[in-house]
Amino acid sequence: MEAESSLAGLKKITVDSLTIGMYVAQLDRAWEDSNYPVQGFYIRSRQGIERLSRGCVFVYVDPRRYDSGLTDVKLHVVSKARRAKDGEPRTNPRHRIQPRKPREYQDTVELGNELEPARTSLDEAVEIMRSCVSKLQSTGGFDIDQIERAISPLIESVMRNKSAMAALLRMRSVDDYTFSHSISNAVWGAILARQLGFPPNEIDSIALACSLLDIGKIHLPKELLIQKEAPSTEQWQTLKSHVEEGMKLLDDNDVINKKVRHAVQSHHERFDGSGYPMGLGGTEIPLYARIAGIVDSYDAMISERPYAEARSSYGAVQELQQQADVLFQKELVEHFIQAIGVFPVGAIVELNTGEVGVVVAQHGSRRLKPKIIMLLDAEKQPRSHLVIVDLSTQDNGENSTLVWWITKELPMNAFGIDPGKYFL
Repeated sequence: MEAESSLAGLKKITVDSLTIGMYVAQLDRAWEDSNYPVQGFYIRSRQGIERLSRGCVFVYVDPRRYDSGLTDVKLHVVSKARRAKDGEPRTNPRHRIQPRKPREYQDTVELGNELEPARTSLDEAVEIMRSCVSKLQSTGGFDIDQIERAISPLIESVMRNKSAMAALLRMRSVDDYTFSHSISNAVWGAILARQLGFPPNEIDSIALACSLLDIGKIHLPKELLIQKEAPSTEQWQTLKSHVEEGMKLLDDNDVINKKVRHAVQSHHERFDGSGYPMGLGGTEIPLYARIAGIVDSYDAMISERPYAEARSSYGAVQELQQQADVLFQKELVEHFIQAIGVFPVGAIVELNTGEVGVVVAQHGSRRLKPKIIMLLDAEKQPRSHLVIVDLSTQDNGENSTLVWWITKELPMNAFGIDPGKYFL
């Protein structure tokens, strides 16, 4: 009855009968067996239908959620300057820029072997950035070479193994969000740039750009940055001024790299034209800024801040997925999710049995089915024997019963668990 209830109002059709604008509400298999991180999505392109056909024969669509606006080819760029009188975006004949992937990087070092070098590099980066922030606060100046020296080992670690540094960032608690956010942004930027297949010099440049996004906040009142209340309209305008202040600091310190400047100036622009400071939309937003906007938002969501609790990585991924082609370019969001995983290495997760474990490895093609080391039993007591379960290898045939699946990601340090002890 429950299954029938979940399909109420839905229409079963074959994948080859799908058209752009339809809303896919159910697959012909469980969502956790698919490559789609979030349940439910609109068909936006022929490529989307082709991708779906590689895993499904039929789907269930919701006729009530058909979006006729998607049937027009998405070549428009939304901006305040280009809105029609009725408020609807006009089309733009320019081709929509999509990220290319000229090369594919592979991890060259096992996760367990990369953790210690990554931890050392992160500790050193924290100290260097702490010094840079202190100098910036006292003199208004910073040494771009020193910042590059801080993040360069982080990028090298990402290139050797993309999961080690990411896992450490999620587990680490740093007392100053200002420079810890800069370090984290650099790492997430490098991870996304690696996933997109950029050449090494471009990866370095993107990571540097992401590390400087909030540099202008140095000049904002500290009490405004740490207050727990939502900012007033006047305070919000002050907060938004960090973009202009950041550009002034780049000018004063002779940072002339155009792409870095684009990222700092436009990382709060949004794909639908709703961002600031210029209300750019679509591919009017420079590529570095589109990348920066995603990593900046992701790190903010998973970080503990005075006015907001940290979300789980899974929760942040869901939010990014929901905002694909609204606030952020869909293709870039998909690449970022592929790079970091839905349940990332180091995540503490609870399973359908009530047991608790830590994700120790991911599978690129089965993002909802990572490898987990089981630590607590169903009563949340330590297991007498630790067991490693690879969810991707469970028999999901028609006559089999799925033994384990993840029901939720738990907060970091839940039940006193230190994930770093269990990486393979």
